[in-house]
Amino acid sequence: MSYVKYLKKLESIHPHLLTIRTKSSFGKTFKKIYKSKSSQFVFVEKPKTQQMAAILLSKIIGKKFFWIQMFDNPPAPNFSTRLLLSQADKIIVRQKKFAQKLVSFGIDKSKIKISPK
Repeated sequence: MSYVKYLKKLESIHPHLLTIRTKSSFGKTFKKIYKSKSSQFVFVEKPKTQQMAAILLSKIIGKKFFWIQMFDNPPAPNFSTRLLLSQADKIIVRQKKFAQKLVSFGIDKSKIKISPK
């Protein structure tokens, strides 16, 4: 999988990376972020709305970290998804068309990065 190579690069560069797995619920995601003491970066492999909401809630409460998420294909553009995506610090997409899709949702272009293949 392409994101595994990118994740390994991130972990080698940033040792304080907290990875949120695909099957994490809102509660598990929030608890994992809240209990981690040394994480400077939070990486969401395949984000769901409830995971993004838990991350945003953690940031609102005052936890300091850099939020990175990856998309093989961005989610459907409803209000909550747009709101949550706009709060991410960096969004990594697989193809240029997905980056353009996010820009059309109203996401800032400077936050979007196309992953190396």
